[in-house]
Amino acid sequence: MTGHSAGQGMQSPAMRRVRDLLRGPAIVCDGRATIRDAAKLMTDAGRRAVVIPTETTGFGIFTEGDLRARVVVGGIDSNQPVSTVMTPSAVTVDPDRLGADAVTDMLEYGLRHLPVVTEAGALMGVLELSDLLTSATNQGFELRAALATAQDDSHLIETARAVPVLVTELVASRVSPLDIGATLAVLIDVTVRRAIELVVGGDERPDFAWLSLGSVARREALPSSDIDSALVWGGESHHEGADAAKTIHDILDLCGFPRDTKNAVATQARFARTLPQWRTALRKWVSNPYQDQALVMLSMLADARVVAGDPALDPRPAALDQLRLHPAVMRLLLREAVGDKAKLHSFKDVMTRRTGTVDLKASAVQPIVNIARWAGISVGARTSSTLERLKAAAGSGFLLDDDAQVLIESFEVLQQIRVRHQTDQFSAGRPPTDEVVIAELTPLSRSLLSNAVREVAGVQRRLEYAASASALPDIDP
Repeated sequence: MTGHSAGQGMQSPAMRRVRDLLRGPAIVCDGRATIRDAAKLMTDAGRRAVVIPTETTGFGIFTEGDLRARVVVGGIDSNQPVSTVMTPSAVTVDPDRLGADAVTDMLEYGLRHLPVVTEAGALMGVLELSDLLTSATNQGFELRAALATAQDDSHLIETARAVPVLVTELVASRVSPLDIGATLAVLIDVTVRRAIELVVGGDERPDFAWLSLGSVARREALPSSDIDSALVWGGESHHEGADAAKTIHDILDLCGFPRDTKNAVATQARFARTLPQWRTALRKWVSNPYQDQALVMLSMLADARVVAGDPALDPRPAALDQLRLHPAVMRLLLREAVGDKAKLHSFKDVMTRRTGTVDLKASAVQPIVNIARWAGISVGARTSSTLERLKAAAGSGFLLDDDAQVLIESFEVLQQIRVRHQTDQFSAGRPPTDEVVIAELTPLSRSLLSNAVREVAGVQRRLEYAASASALPDIDP
């Protein structure tokens, strides 16, 4: 499969390291300098941001956008210190991250400038969105801003209709399917946050945490992704909270982001608890993983991410810790990841005859996600991304380097086939699904798909053998 990666052929800054995209050292000024002096530094250097070292937060930043919005429009005297109008705790990026990852960070936080800071805390420069900009990327930022500022639910619903159109344009622009998935997940998160603000009010941080679950939480969303959610109440839950969750999901349904068909959503009491109640449930699930859909719930929480509300209410760290403290439950997760090969065998029959349909997610993608979750948690990785989990576990004793690379390449290929298939369905006016008619695939896609499934099945067999032979290391909590 090497050489058929989903990102192959895309020649853009997105595939280069951030350090290689810098135009030069950052423009730095003292926080006591006036706003006028800081603006002059930017103008003289032809830059759009200055960085201000701080004693408490590391670095602040002041941009052209801040100058317009906070000074010119806000009527602030330009003789005031720049520290009064800077963003005091700037979001930074590691110089060795890919440009594509930096774009996702910018989209997530609604930023156009990221100070580039090494692990040791050294400032290397400032990455600007213009260094990474494509037409489709710019549209993504514009759409994010429109979603985040929608005046009411009708406006939000109308704006969200542009999301699948943008995904189609990203595919046409040959953007990596992994970056498309991350972009779509960010836009869904922004829509969720705005829906919550419209329903419960956005003046203060609400006394709850809204969790994203599933592929959206892992930043692997596709047009077919539905919305799995959960709530963590800061105090006692109330009936009004359940009503609010229903209203939020009603809005998201109309936005084109339908709730999970199996009711893994915050409107259900099972998915709406106080933090102590979640922790009690976690202890129950790891002590008896054969009841109450324990493995399903544990897997969902292991992937969860807070998208609105109080991050201190996040139950995910407790879920990861509980799993690592219970090796027997981790072995069950491994058994689940490697044991279900019936779909792969039936898939082989369909591919040979080139007739019928195959569910790409169930037949090939889900085993990779499950293996990555088990392996990532086993080595203590805190990320929920499938690829980051595989990279963290590679060569660890839980997952061979070669097997990790096979799963990474297979995942990229499968996501590319899925996103192209689903955008084709959208363009034809059909709802996007993972059901693929084999006869409609190109010969190249059929070959890549067959190879990917065969490779995944091979990794499953090797892991199954290693587990049965007790060749896997013990988990060190």
